[in-house]
Amino acid sequence: MVTSYEAFSVLLLLLPGIVGFFLFNGIADIKEKDTLASISWVVFFTIATQVISIQLFGAGYFPKIAGVTEVEAERNIYNYIQNLSYIPFLVSAVLGIVLAVLKNFSVGYWILNKVQITNRIGARQPWGAMFNRKRGVWIIVRFKDGTALVGWPEYYSDDDEKGVQQIYVQDAVWHVPTAKSETFVPDSSVTTEQISCGGVLLQDMKSVVAIEFVET
Repeated sequence: MVTSYEAFSVLLLLLPGIVGFFLFNGIADIKEKDTLASISWVVFFTIATQVISIQLFGAGYFPKIAGVTEVEAERNIYNYIQNLSYIPFLVSAVLGIVLAVLKNFSVGYWILNKVQITNRIGARQPWGAMFNRKRGVWIIVRFKDGTALVGWPEYYSDDDEKGVQQIYVQDAVWHVPTAKSETFVPDSSVTTEQISCGGVLLQDMKSVVAIEFVET
């Protein structure tokens, strides 16, 4: 039994915003983990959903479930849910997906970079920004001893809080120097042996000194 119809009305009102935020945060490469920021996003999605739904479809989402008696209020809740419009949920879902994609590709910062307002990037580290912006290209992971790993970056980590950086490289080929190398920079005098190995999960990046993005 509902004990507070005002609180329940607020919950119904926030539902589309919650749906939009969860989609947004689920798809975005950089997750929103701060509680206050998450609440702010839910409020934003709620308001944006209301405005867009009303302006484009004339289908707002304002619960009116109060009643003179408890029985009447419960009947209003039942009728309201039975006739619930899917439009605000659809609008919020689409909005969440679109904003997540824009965030993943740092579109906002890309525009600000182009007009020379700032050189900042949307990601907390260049790591995430580069892997997002350079999608669809092969990489060369270079190690301190001159070894190189060439392959397709199938997955990469995004744990910015703990600084965890891992890569899963598909269609990988190791290029191992046949003689001792003093630097990771390719030396024409040192030949390498190529070893194909399918997929490689790089869990420890301490020996990695550079990652090249191969653009053809």
